[in-house]
Amino acid sequence: MTDPINSKDHNNPSFWKKLTYLRGWGKPDILNCKSSVFLTIIPILIVSTAFTSIICALYLIYDINVTLPGELVGTVTVVVGLLLAFRTNHAYDRYYEGRKLFNNLCTLARNSTRTIWIGTSENAKKDREEKITYIKLVLAFVIATKHHLRLEFGTNYNDYVGLLPSLSKSLQRTKFDGNAGQENVELGSGSLEDPNHPDNLANQDPAPDITIHTQEVNESTRLLSKSRNQDPVAYLRDSFKDTFRSLRSGKSQPCDSEVLSWGTQDPKMSLPLEIVFHLGVYFEQLAREKRVESYRLWSILDQFIDILGNLERISNTPVPLAYRVHLKQAVTLYVWLLPFTLVELLGWLTIPVIFVISFILFGVEAIGSEIEDPFGRTDCIFPGKLFLNSDISDFGKWFSYDVNDLPLDDYCKNLEAEIKYLYCYFSTGQAED
Repeated sequence: MTDPINSKDHNNPSFWKKLTYLRGWGKPDILNCKSSVFLTIIPILIVSTAFTSIICALYLIYDINVTLPGELVGTVTVVVGLLLAFRTNHAYDRYYEGRKLFNNLCTLARNSTRTIWIGTSENAKKDREEKITYIKLVLAFVIATKHHLRLEFGTNYNDYVGLLPSLSKSLQRTKFDGNAGQENVELGSGSLEDPNHPDNLANQDPAPDITIHTQEVNESTRLLSKSRNQDPVAYLRDSFKDTFRSLRSGKSQPCDSEVLSWGTQDPKMSLPLEIVFHLGVYFEQLAREKRVESYRLWSILDQFIDILGNLERISNTPVPLAYRVHLKQAVTLYVWLLPFTLVELLGWLTIPVIFVISFILFGVEAIGSEIEDPFGRTDCIFPGKLFLNSDISDFGKWFSYDVNDLPLDDYCKNLEAEIKYLYCYFSTGQAED
């Protein structure tokens, strides 16, 4: 991006342009509405201002005494301030930790690319092609992590083009559609995202055929009902007797292989873990051929999975719903109590004063809600999993990520440029244009 001051068209910028492009208070951020949460809080601002207008009209026009002592809300002010401070600090901690983890992921991708490209010997011509393939797969892991955090599943995205040439048919065959922790939809809410919604139940695939003997089910049910109706001490005593009897006889209880057999359910695995699996197979091959030190490769895979798990922890652990609801209720009640204490002192000026106070308090709470998920999930109305089998080349027209989200797309593009420069330079002696 060209600096407007140093560009050819601005060789001699005016004093005002120099002032507006300075850091701090030079640039008029106060007029920046694109990055503000003002549009988000407009509904509650309108309601609070209208409520304040009604209170002022009752007191100043109809002479109805609706005033309250100022000491009533004085003690609540401290509590509301502490709640908002905790909310904002906790949200920014998640934002900053997400940035650090994704930076560590990019750094690890750079190191692994160098290890594969420079630290791995070549015994045949195909070895170089394999190295390029798996270097691209390392980059694909970072991009897949970005999409995974945004709940965008599948491989039908433009930034995967050219990175999964020979493995695209085997990757993401499981049609992974999210972990349990990623489903933040309230059951029974009636929304389209509710898994129990009639439309979703009608469109679900039939349940997998899992063979379970009726006798086993009845036996389990019978034992469960027995444990509920029996005295707890007697039930535990009988259980210990059965366990001791089986240990003494050296025989274990029969186990139905069909009940515990694997593969009876549809497999599910996220794309980043699938890529790690393929990288692990390649690293094992390099270790067997003694083309590189194995401990370096396995350490890379362990760190990949560790960073992915930490990123999932941030993405899949929202602020508890009870805390968010209570905080919004507390701030709303506080703002709506202020007109009763200010109308006697300020009169009609109470309306603009409450508008400003509402803008500040509700804005702080909205900022916490916006940055607590720093990765930029897709809009809830159009979940990314709906587009697994459709053309999403024009993805931007359906989704708009917040400007306050981490620019993960830019991080991935910068990493792609660095990796491409690396293997192009060492392949041809000069970087590709």
